[in-house]
Amino acid sequence: MTNANKALIAQLNNAWPRRATVCDMERFRVDGEFDAGRPDYPVTLVPFFTHEGVQRLDDPVKQDILTWGWIGYNRRTVAAEDHVVNPALNYLASDILPGEDWIFTESIRQTLIDEHYHTLMHLNAIQRTRRQRRIDVDMELPMSVTYRELEKLKQQLVEPWEKQLAAVAFATVAEISVNAFLDILADDQTIQPQNRSVAQLHNRDEYAHSKTLGEIGKVVFHRLTPSQKTFFVTTLPVALRAFVAQDFSMWEAILRQLNVPNAANIIRDCQQSGKGSALTRDYSGLRRLADELGILCELDFDFSDSTTSTGRATTAANTVAAQHAH
Repeated sequence: MTNANKALIAQLNNAWPRRATVCDMERFRVDGEFDAGRPDYPVTLVPFFTHEGVQRLDDPVKQDILTWGWIGYNRRTVAAEDHVVNPALNYLASDILPGEDWIFTESIRQTLIDEHYHTLMHLNAIQRTRRQRRIDVDMELPMSVTYRELEKLKQQLVEPWEKQLAAVAFATVAEISVNAFLDILADDQTIQPQNRSVAQLHNRDEYAHSKTLGEIGKVVFHRLTPSQKTFFVTTLPVALRAFVAQDFSMWEAILRQLNVPNAANIIRDCQQSGKGSALTRDYSGLRRLADELGILCELDFDFSDSTTSTGRATTAANTVAAQHAH
């Protein structure tokens, strides 16, 4: 029998009309004056910004790096919602949860609405930035390593339920661990206030989603067959490692398309120095979920060896690879 906290889920469901960003778009609108001199993205989250090859660049080029870093972050967030989280939530709502108590289906449907609105928020952020910065060109930016790892895994799988459950594992990791990174963006006073607002509003919902997916995860695991449970236990560490993987592909593409001299060498120096080798994510919720499911000892993942946060993130030093995160 599942040990999900139904009272907590009911409380979150009942509070949704009051706390969800999408339910009061006027009160929670993204606002803030545009200051052309402020960066669009935190300097501390760019792994190579202190590299001498970057410091020698003219200020407009440095600003362009930060602006495209912000655009790339938003693009990857949209991709994570569209290609990882939402398909998994749809699968849960349509195939796994039917037959359970209505409050679990209601919670997933509310979460889906939130996530679709987040996609719109981040798309609006991209368009606003392009308009304010008068950007009339585009860049080809690669998909995140997280998405690439999920797609690579799915190509190796045969059964449809395996592919769908793999997406559930990746979405579970994303939803339960993303707050620590969003905290950093939301709290950064150096960037455009309106950009900080996007992170604050997204983060507001994700704190509820983390609790929701933690409890829903128990329900889902309870509904799985023995073979499906084995598959989930095997796949969850794959998702965990994908979310802490080093990924400089977007930054390399930005430097190359901005014609930054010695771009490849700058990226290589950063990789060799070990900067940005891990993400700031809060894995305490995932560890607790695994423990409550009785599978913690079965997971091929060292929680103590990953960058974790037990509260508000206090440093950005290990978040510089986080552009692949949800």
